[in-house]
Amino acid sequence: MNKQTVKQIMRKQPITIQCKTPLTEIIHILVTSQQAQLPVINKNKQLIGMVSLIDCQTALLISAYHCDKPVTVNDVMKEEFTFLNEDEDLSEVAINTQKQTENIFPVLKDGKLIAILRRTDLLVHLQKNLSLCSKAQ
Repeated sequence: MNKQTVKQIMRKQPITIQCKTPLTEIIHILVTSQQAQLPVINKNKQLIGMVSLIDCQTALLISAYHCDKPVTVNDVMKEEFTFLNEDEDLSEVAINTQKQTENIFPVLKDGKLIAILRRTDLLVHLQKNLSLCSKAQ
């Protein structure tokens, strides 16, 4: 089987969040896009973090309880995350990410976000390969 890469199934032009985006807007974007996580980028399209529904839920609970100042993405995003490059082998990505809880993996090129790889897209790809194996037998 030929080497299959992230580039073949990645989603270009992902929905992103900008620095300083208010929590209410983040939640709206997450809910309407039906994604559990979104990349956070700066004005140069450099990835600086990831924000999830769980991050927002936690921030809402804390800020509502304490009546804190308005929360922005910078207050809740995770700055440590797994990222991919477009030339990575999909089977290696599947192996390396199987114990991680993230559902979206940013794809970077020269430090800039160019796409995302959703875990569901990776699963669909793996299932198609399994079907091809079954037919070949």
